[in-house]
Amino acid sequence: MLKIHILGGPGSGKTTLGEAISARFHIPHHDLDKLGWKNGKRHAAYVEDAFAIAEQPGWVTEGIGLIWVDPLLYQADHIVLLEVSWPVAAWRIIRRHISKSLRGINPYPTKQLIPFLKDTRRYYLNKARSDIYTSTADAAEYLEECSDIVEPPEPERLLMYLEKYRVYIPPSAEFVRLYLEKYKEKVFVVRNNADRERLLELLTMSDSGSK
Repeated sequence: MLKIHILGGPGSGKTTLGEAISARFHIPHHDLDKLGWKNGKRHAAYVEDAFAIAEQPGWVTEGIGLIWVDPLLYQADHIVLLEVSWPVAAWRIIRRHISKSLRGINPYPTKQLIPFLKDTRRYYLNKARSDIYTSTADAAEYLEECSDIVEPPEPERLLMYLEKYRVYIPPSAEFVRLYLEKYKEKVFVVRNNADRERLLELLTMSDSGSK
């Protein structure tokens, strides 16, 4: 069975692709945002959940978080990086917010939309700032220390990194690309529909080869 992890900024299409892959290859889909709602600021709970999912025989996971997802990155057969332009992401975020609000299933109040769009714009344009979620200085220091480490993740080490560097959410799209350098042999970048179709072809071949 396939093990696939999807990364990308808000509005990049992570959940849509994750659900499509789950349905096509009959593997469980895990939206990691839901772990954020469940775990809050309990770092150990995130790490525990990541290891629990990674040990399952097949899965597709998707989210924007880093460090605590290293068990998933390490175990994944394929890592999918979604890259879209800021205007495309902004349009999708607004459309999604309106659609969910009209259906009464939006967990985020409308007053949070504009601040969220501003932070997301910084992410896509690589104009990161230090805020309550992450520090650009800490992010740079983490890359300098850990960019070459590709060994089985250990819970204690991940917790130490989370406490020391505070990189819960990546500060920029460029940071994500640099973070994934050590896994580059299994990273597939999707920027358009043609890339998406090539990805599905690759996954079909991988799934057939594993049976």
